[in-house]
Amino acid sequence: MSDSVEPGADAVTWHITESWRRALGVPEIADDDDFFELGGNSLLVTRIVSYLRRELQVEVEMLQVFDTSCFGEFRSVVEESVARSKESGR
Repeated sequence: MSDSVEPGADAVTWHITESWRRALGVPEIADDDDFFELGGNSLLVTRIVSYLRRELQVEVEMLQVFDTSCFGEFRSVVEESVARSKESGR
C-alpha cells in the first residue's frame, strides 16, 4: 500500500479514509486499494455508508462503493458529493 492518506489531510478525506479503515480493520488505505480485495463485503458497505452519512452529512449510496471499489475513485466521488452539497447550502 502506497500513497496512504495521513491524519493531517483535510477532514473530508480523513473521514472517507477512516470509514474504510474502520470497516476493513486495516491500518492504512492507499488510492489503489480495492475494497473487495481487502476483504470488503455488503455488510461492510453499509457501515461505510452509514459512517459517511453521519460524519459528512452527505448522501452516499451503497451502489457507489460497488461501482467505485478502488479507494481513490470512491474518495473522488464522495468528495464531489460533499462539494455539491456545500454549494447547494445543504
